[in-house]
Amino acid sequence: YRVQLPIAYDHDSIEYNIDYYKFINDNHLINELFQLEKFHDELRLKLLKQLDCEKINSYQLQIIAVDKGGLQSNVLHVNITIDDLNEFQPRFKQRLYHTHIPENTPISNTSILNVIATDDDCYDKIIHYSILRDMSNEIFPFEIDKYTGSIYVTHELDYEKLSTYRFRVKASNLDQVTSSIVPVLIDIIDINDNEPLIQINILNEYKSINSDEDNEEFIININENIHSGQVIGTIIIRDNDSIMMNRKLSLNILSCWPTKNSCPIELDSGIRNTDENEKHIIGTTNYLIRTSRQLDTEIGDDQYTIIFEANYGDPSLSSQRRLLFIVHDQNDCIPKFTQADYQFRLSESTPIGFSIGHIQAIDQDLSPNFHRTQYKIIDNENNHIIEINPNNGSIYLIKKLSAGMTFNITVIAMDQHNHSLYDQTNVQISSYDEDTCLPTFRQTLYIFNTTEHRLAPYEIGQVSADSCLSSSIPISYHIVKKDKTPSTLPFFIDTRNGVITVTRELDREKQSLYKFSIDSFNHKTHQTSQTNIQINILDENDHYPVFDNSIKNAREQYVYINKTLSSKTSHEKNPTTNNILIARVYATDEDEDSNGLINYYFTNNDNYAYFHLYSNGSIVLYNQRNLQLPYRLEIYARDQGNPVPLNSRESIVIYVCDALKRHECPSDEPVENQQWLLSYNNKNQIKTDRLTTNFYLGSIFIMISILLFIVIIIVCIVWNLIIKGQLRGKHDQMHNNGLKSPTESYNCRMEARKNLIVSDSLCESSPTMTSIDGNHRLKSVAV
Repeated sequence: YRVQLPIAYDHDSIEYNIDYYKFINDNHLINELFQLEKFHDELRLKLLKQLDCEKINSYQLQIIAVDKGGLQSNVLHVNITIDDLNEFQPRFKQRLYHTHIPENTPISNTSILNVIATDDDCYDKIIHYSILRDMSNEIFPFEIDKYTGSIYVTHELDYEKLSTYRFRVKASNLDQVTSSIVPVLIDIIDINDNEPLIQINILNEYKSINSDEDNEEFIININENIHSGQVIGTIIIRDNDSIMMNRKLSLNILSCWPTKNSCPIELDSGIRNTDENEKHIIGTTNYLIRTSRQLDTEIGDDQYTIIFEANYGDPSLSSQRRLLFIVHDQNDCIPKFTQADYQFRLSESTPIGFSIGHIQAIDQDLSPNFHRTQYKIIDNENNHIIEINPNNGSIYLIKKLSAGMTFNITVIAMDQHNHSLYDQTNVQISSYDEDTCLPTFRQTLYIFNTTEHRLAPYEIGQVSADSCLSSSIPISYHIVKKDKTPSTLPFFIDTRNGVITVTRELDREKQSLYKFSIDSFNHKTHQTSQTNIQINILDENDHYPVFDNSIKNAREQYVYINKTLSSKTSHEKNPTTNNILIARVYATDEDEDSNGLINYYFTNNDNYAYFHLYSNGSIVLYNQRNLQLPYRLEIYARDQGNPVPLNSRESIVIYVCDALKRHECPSDEPVENQQWLLSYNNKNQIKTDRLTTNFYLGSIFIMISILLFIVIIIVCIVWNLIIKGQLRGKHDQMHNNGLKSPTESYNCRMEARKNLIVSDSLCESSPTMTSIDGNHRLKSVAV
């Protein structure tokens, strides 16, 4: 390949015109690649070898012409630029690009992966990137930057839909002639972003007819006679997250309402004899629903609302499902008479058909069909005298009674649907003479209980006396006057019906028991009878614990311990077993029994890592490891009252300080007022005082020693200055008299200048050439 170049001109004759052209570049590579050809009046540049733009993309040639006389022309500069051929395709730096990203990666301009391709061509190095994907029908969540190769997330990721994305990235030049493709693999890391789904499957015999398992509230119907531990259904926890996430699934009963009884069901995961840690790892997702106890609608087991909660993962996600647990009543209760014995008194003149009285048996079954009771008199010799209404228990007289007649009959109350469920009672009927009958109380002693501090007035109970006569004859009731007048008692009785009323507030702490008597008065016969009344005042938790106000229980206490001594002892013993009694607090409660029992607590639970607080109020330091003094303790008291315990309204603060660092303790109290403070015990307190005293004496001794040392140094310095002053005075006096000081050295040069010219070499400064007085002298002198 040849390229024509401009020629040089020489105005000389043919004998001295241009002879040849040559390169003046000192580069052998140019001579290997290019050659100059002179052809007639033309100059051509011949290419000897193939050029490679990727190695060298330009050359700078310097050419001169030489005439036949040896003269050279000026320099011709030739710049050669090698055009590039698109002969190389882009090449990726990796054969496969693989990365992992969590599924909650946000949509942003942040790159999750960067693919890089290079092109060996000289000029066409601009590479464009594009994604080749096979999923044309679905939303593709990634895009690539056309110029940089950075891949971004453009749509939300969901591990449960697709956990791995495989696609290809194409890198091509601008002319799209050459390109290359690399596979890209992006794995989506599952995170806990799906709430667990609780699926309840109930056996058909317990399932409600209209219940739907997909409803928010699932209804279960159970009979109360179901056995304890009976399986009634299953619960399956489903989750769309990966199996690794589901390993942590757990299900528990969040709430069971009402709470007056324990929850009637329990969850059984089916895991037996397994370590607790292993249970957590296995994380079963299937549970059995079992009854946890025997059910009884008569004690309130009629309906429960149960909420299940499933949760797992980090962060934990949970879901809830409501279960309506309905317990149906069964005919399982025996009718019970209200009294074990009934007594009725009749006048001998009572007419036939008169209602003697009424007995009652109660069936606790809740269903109206199951608590119907039927009454029946067991056959005996007195059946011809009375009869009973089988439906309501009313007893009627069907034959006249004679005076002083008394007899007993047995009455049974049967369940109307199940005669095997029955109860029986004894009924005593007696007749009396109206002229000799006295009104009689039904009980010789009435006992009533009430709580203190109830808002008065309120009814507490009722007494009743049989009139013996016609019910139209009134009986009045009165409180018997004894040592105390009725006005002093906080009670009032209604004279017409015997109802006893509390008239003012009662306080157990003032009086816990009241005893008095009540008379009944028959207004026809003017006869009376008497019964005794006992009223017990039950304690109510109405008093707060109160700390003792003595100096030993001040609101702020400062306790000094010797931590240094304790630490030294702890080298020989375990520091956690070296217990130190810090202080003792004491509080009182005016309530009685459990309402007055007091326990003590720290307000900060971190205090229990170093201190024990016992029920008697003793505070013991048991662990000194990492204990930083001074340390603040705050204690409050709480009683064991029912139904709600009460806390003390005030608390006690104790500062535990180091005895050797009293200044660090936040105490404004004089030391003389802190004699009540405790250290280890009395013996350890003496050791602490002795050590403190020795510490102070040692400190004083060290300070005195330092002061004495300083005084000695000052005296020495002053004495030295005085001596030097005296020597300097003597020296000056000798100098004025023309004498040399015995300590003054002899200088050869100075003496020569004063006398004659002396050769330096003849001045001997050797210590051997000394005079009798020890001074240096001249060895010899040349004049």
